[in-house]
Amino acid sequence: MKTKYKIQIAKIISFFLIFFHKKNKIHTKNKIKWSLDLNEGIDLSIFLFGTSEKKINNLKRLFKSNEKLTMIDIGANVGSITLPLAKIFNKSKIFAIEPTNYAFKKLTRNLNLNKYLKKNISLNQLFISKINKPTKVWSSWNFDNDDDKHKQHLGTLHSIKKKSYLSLNKFIKLKKIKKVDFIKLDVDGHELDVLKSGEKFLKDKKPVIFIEIAPYLYPEFGYKCSELITYIKKLKYSFYNEDLKRIKNIDNYIKRITHGSSENFFLMNNYKT
Repeated sequence: MKTKYKIQIAKIISFFLIFFHKKNKIHTKNKIKWSLDLNEGIDLSIFLFGTSEKKINNLKRLFKSNEKLTMIDIGANVGSITLPLAKIFNKSKIFAIEPTNYAFKKLTRNLNLNKYLKKNISLNQLFISKINKPTKVWSSWNFDNDDDKHKQHLGTLHSIKKKSYLSLNKFIKLKKIKKVDFIKLDVDGHELDVLKSGEKFLKDKKPVIFIEIAPYLYPEFGYKCSELITYIKKLKYSFYNEDLKRIKNIDNYIKRITHGSSENFFLMNNYKT
């Protein structure tokens, strides 16, 4: 389903929920407290499902919950994946990276509501990049009727913290991270730049990556989806769907994604289904 249609459906759900609930309120989902604005797409998803990505739970098939893992959430937004991962893998360290002032403030508030997760989470207001240095990025999907939205995915731009640009390779070095087991990557068009900024580390260590791929979006960032796919292959990764089934011909698979839609994939080097 196209992203804009998902947003329209969510808008209807939001309207009825706000009628029965306060628009801004503290909610508890799966023993995690959230400060949620039900007029926001990501917040609504947390209210309904406890996370913005239900299939992220398939990580439990790849890792044991009591393992001491290192994870990086690039594009953490309000913490919709960071906090659930910290609860599931409660002996792990998760580096949450979010560049926008808007989302980072909400991310910080959500973590402060869950003090028992603080030991597992490191908050970092950074924009991971090799080349690009935008001043604003899409980080809000509210249901307001205004014209200042992306024409297809209906996101709203928010400002990035000044002088916050850093490559993935440098971030890992700065934080003295010796290994990374998992990376979540959801950066709404900047995927290729982020991956290139960590090329050396990704080639050497091959952490599992959970990535959103939106073929319709990349031309406005100066590249084609085929370039992203080719680069991921260059890193020696294979593609798996959200249920961890191997995709043998990713090029044909990508062609079948409806224009205006996106899909999530696990990228792995040696997983056998």
